[in-house]
Amino acid sequence: EKSGRHQQYRPHHSNSTKGRQPSGHDQSSGRDGAPRYESITVPMDSYTVPPGPQRSVEGWIVFVTGVHEEAQEDDILDAFSEFGQVKNLHVNLDRRTGFVKGYALIEYDEKEEAQDAINTLHGKELLGKTIGVDWAFVKHTGGGGTGSGGLRGRRGSHRKR
Repeated sequence: EKSGRHQQYRPHHSNSTKGRQPSGHDQSSGRDGAPRYESITVPMDSYTVPPGPQRSVEGWIVFVTGVHEEAQEDDILDAFSEFGQVKNLHVNLDRRTGFVKGYALIEYDEKEEAQDAINTLHGKELLGKTIGVDWAFVKHTGGGGTGSGGLRGRRGSHRKR
């Protein structure tokens, strides 16, 4: 007792598992000061999302391809607002030319409105070009992957490997 302070001896428990303390251990934070939590096991069936279109955080998003490069937001909005209130419309422009890149994302509140737009406008012409209309986020059935949905795999799927 030279300094008047005592340091408590804590033996290493070889039966502890990474990320959890042995039972009865009363430490609320780890070495780095971050809180530690016990883990729980949840069956994967609890997270199963049915296949098909997936709702985004805000609404139901439709992906439109083949949009004419000189299309204006109003042209697209006029065609798609016929099926319900369009919550959001996103049209990317090419920085160099200022023209539409060829696709648009359209958001509806209701799944039925988005489905009607897909059923009616897919394969139709808009400003002289045939457009493709489909769900932006879809969970596919069957093998592999996380099954978390995503932007339909269009990016990079056509590139040579």
